[in-house]
Amino acid sequence: MTHPTMTAERLRQFGAAWARADLDALMGFVTDDCIYLASVGPEPGTTYRGREEVRRGFAAMLAYDRGRERQAGMVVVTGDMGFAKWSFTETTAGGGRLIRGCDLFQFRDDRISKKDAYRKLLGTVPATGAASKEDEVTATSTAMTSGSPVTAVSAAPAEEARKHFEQRLAHETDPADVWKAIETGTVDFVLVDCRPRASYDKAHLPGAVSLPVSEMDPARVAALPPGLLVTYCWGPSCNAATKGAYRLATLGRQVKELIGGLEYWIREGHLIEGRRPVARGQGRPSDWGLVS
Repeated sequence: MTHPTMTAERLRQFGAAWARADLDALMGFVTDDCIYLASVGPEPGTTYRGREEVRRGFAAMLAYDRGRERQAGMVVVTGDMGFAKWSFTETTAGGGRLIRGCDLFQFRDDRISKKDAYRKLLGTVPATGAASKEDEVTATSTAMTSGSPVTAVSAAPAEEARKHFEQRLAHETDPADVWKAIETGTVDFVLVDCRPRASYDKAHLPGAVSLPVSEMDPARVAALPPGLLVTYCWGPSCNAATKGAYRLATLGRQVKELIGGLEYWIREGHLIEGRRPVARGQGRPSDWGLVS
């Protein structure tokens, strides 16, 4: 049984789809486990693995080069490998600019299993020989940016961004939202303090139950009230809330993590309970149990 193979003409068709920014057509040329190494990003470059990530990477680079006119160059296919040269013409306030680059490919049958992209940058080679560290930083910055550090890597498409942030909100909550529920009497979750009991006794969130990570066995977890659990610990430098959330989820409970922990709860001026109760807005470092 013979399998279809990649040809130079098919690879030119891929290049033509890239030139017209046809993302759906581009995805028809790649394998499900394709690897895409983009020519721009912090690695340097950016690596995308698998169909979903590769689609996101293609979309990011198409957006990065939006407004530039792409020209095809030499295409060579030999067995399961190939390369293609390309260039972009960019019109700027100071005139035109040419960006040149190439892609190195690996193929499986007639599809692309790996695309490794490179592009040449404008710059001046020092007459003395080796480039200075400052020159290297400048070259890297030129490669990564197209306007500002914020847009060095293009934003994800809106739908992908929506899914990403939806996932974050499905796993996290913050002090303001928890306090709002307490203040309005709409609490529909149980706060779980994952710190040692002595820390809980000193200061804890209103209504929280104490269940240190080390004590989270099936019996203790089963005894917790039903419904959503929200874990917290000291703050960003403590991962007991993360460990606790993992343990609770492993034991079959729905759980979210309170980002910021007790530290940011107090910083935002919310009420705490315990041996050192603090009225809203009156918190000091000593109230956290960090200072005696």
